Formats: sequence, structure tokens, C-alpha cells
Amino acid sequence: PSVFSSSSVRLSTADSSDPDEFQCPPCPPPSKTRFAYLISVHDDRTVRDAVPLINAVSAPNNVVLVHVDTKYPREYYKGSELSKIVEDCQCGTRSMESVADCQWGTWSMNEPTLWAMDKLTEEYGGKFDRFINLSGDTLPTLDNGAMGALFSESLGRYNILTSYWSETGFRPTCYDEFPQNWHKRNAYRYPIPVSYVEGGEQVSKRVKVYFGSQWMVLKPDVVTYFARSMRDPSSFCSALKSIFLSQRRVVTDETFFATVVMNHEAFRQTVPGVEKGEGLPEARWLTSVRYERMDEHSPSATGVLPDRQRYRAMEPLEPRVWGPYFLGVYDLKAIKDSGSLFVRKVSLAVEPNLYKIFPKGGREEVEALPDIDWHGEIDYMISDRPKFPANR
Repeated sequence: PSVFSSSSVRLSTADSSDPDEFQCPPCPPPSKTRFAYLISVHDDRTVRDAVPLINAVSAPNNVVLVHVDTKYPREYYKGSELSKIVEDCQCGTRSMESVADCQWGTWSMNEPTLWAMDKLTEEYGGKFDRFINLSGDTLPTLDNGAMGALFSESLGRYNILTSYWSETGFRPTCYDEFPQNWHKRNAYRYPIPVSYVEGGEQVSKRVKVYFGSQWMVLKPDVVTYFARSMRDPSSFCSALKSIFLSQRRVVTDETFFATVVMNHEAFRQTVPGVEKGEGLPEARWLTSVRYERMDEHSPSATGVLPDRQRYRAMEPLEPRVWGPYFLGVYDLKAIKDSGSLFVRKVSLAVEPNLYKIFPKGGREEVEALPDIDWHGEIDYMISDRPKFPANR
């Protein structure tokens, strides 16, 4: 068969305006690992793109939770194919809720993930082995069977909180590891004093802030810890939240979850201490869990200059300074080289070809894909630093 064929992802069988022709896609067999997914959507594009994602990650023993941003009209969701997939198709457990209007840089970015953690703890305790949260414009590179075998046999001991562009690989980056005057270091100039109750005793300590990714792969005990801690107003998690809010800090999910895990003695030991560009000991080809393109229009914290510009997205998504940027077949070599299990962001409206390629039935099938890449000789120029207004 063609290396571009993919049997796991089923695209739309009918437009949402013609419900009589809609057919549920087949349900794949269960894998060795029971996954609990949170898939977040917020607009027309991600609502459409989430359909092939859900088809790819569903299985009889998997849980799929969908968070629809409250800013997205409920009637639009009810008329979508995503609604039919979630509510009418039987393949494992699926559920939808709208709990947050997510605004970048605010606590609201954490709320969908915390909702999912609470729901999984209260309703699905002992029924999942891994929690993975994803944006609706994501695709897995491996199918559910191959993914399950990988976590069952190789990655069972890890919690992963970073993506491809982490400055410190699989380990979240502490604020003081960024260069002086870098914006992420300036946001947290010193450890934060936190007082909380643990085991019935008052604890006070200074907490360093870490930067990871808002998209994570976590074990059930970490999920339960977050869920129960957020219900306890005297806990470390609740105290940290209160300080972030009272000091009007930028507190996205990429900082909150990584900071809690890296300041927890036991959980910190489960984070791979593997530096950027290196693979995990159990799977040397795996250098990141999720591949994406970020920060193409400015140097990185360590001075790496941008040298690759890619697809232009439809208006009003351009221009984007930080990313993430859309992916396509010309990113195939980079995706292969990263070994990533998920790619973001992809879109049926921008570049549908990746949906015809992924997911694959094993790493060997990914390796067999052609090394399609962007031309290496690209001229670029870094302009003078713009004088942006000093807004919060």
C-alpha cells in the first residue's frame, strides 16, 4: 500500500447540513493503554478539524472529553458533525462541556484542563492509564494500537509537560534559565513565596516558576492530585493560583501545571531529564511528544535565528508573531525527525494532506515516509527591534 494511505482517520461522511447521510465511523479495537483525552475547540475551524482527531483517538476503552469554548455559540456546535460524533456515535466514552471562555495570559486557560481532571477523578477513577490534552487542530502520528503499545511497554513511568520547542527538552524550563531581559524571565524575576497546608501542617516555601507546554501527557496520580488539590482552598495548587491572581501575573496553563509538577518532590522524578534534541532512553527516536512550529519571526531565547517560513494562513489568522503555524506535507521530514506522537497545528481548510498520511500503525511506517522538506536555501532578514507599546 501507499505510504500515504491511512486507515485510521475517517474524514467527514456528510456535511452537517445533510444529517440523513451521516454515518458513524468504525470503532477501532482497544489498545494496551487506556487513554483519557481532552480535546479543546473554540471556533468553526477547530470544531471541523476535531472530527478526524476524535476518530483517530477513539477506542472502546478510551475516554474522550470535548471542551467547547463558551464564546463559541452552542447552536453552531449542535449543528456540527463534531456534535454528532460525540453524542450519536458509540466508541468508548465521549462527553462535551463548555466551562470557560479562554483568554490568553489569564487563569481561564487552565480551566478546561482542570475541568477534565476533576471529571476524570470523580467519574473515571481507575478507568484510564494516561491523560492527554489536545487542541482540536492536532493529529496523532501513530494509531491507537501503536500508541497504546508504546506507553505500555516503553513510556510507562513518564509524565511529559513539554513540546518540540522547549529550550530544555523534556524538562520544563525554569524562569532563571532564560537569558537576562528575556520576556519569560522578566515575568517571574524571583521565586514566589507560597504558604499552604499539607498533611495537616502549615508549609511555607519559595517556589520557582517553570515553563512547559499547555498540552501534556500525565499519569492518573498527577491528574488526581490536581483535581483534589483544586477542591481544597488550603492546598498548594489553590495557594499558587491565589498568588498568581492577586499579583496579576500572566498565568497560562504552560506555567501553572509545569510549576506544580516541578515543585512536587515525587512528580519531579517522573519528568524525563532529557535535554533538547535527545531521545528518551526507551525510544531514542522520540525527541518530543508534540511537534509544532513556533517563533519563526524572532530569535529564540538561546539565540537561534529563524530560517524557515512556511504556509500563510487565511485571514484573519495572519500575521502571527509567535505561532504556532500551520503544518503540511513539506513539514514531513521535520515531523519524522522529531519522533513526535502528535502534530499541531493542522487544518482541513489550510492543508488537508496530512490527514491522508497520519496516523500510522507503528514507528516503522512513519520511518518509511518520504523525506519531504522545505528548500534549505531561504534568505531571511531580522529587522530592528520594534517599539511595541508596553501593554500588560
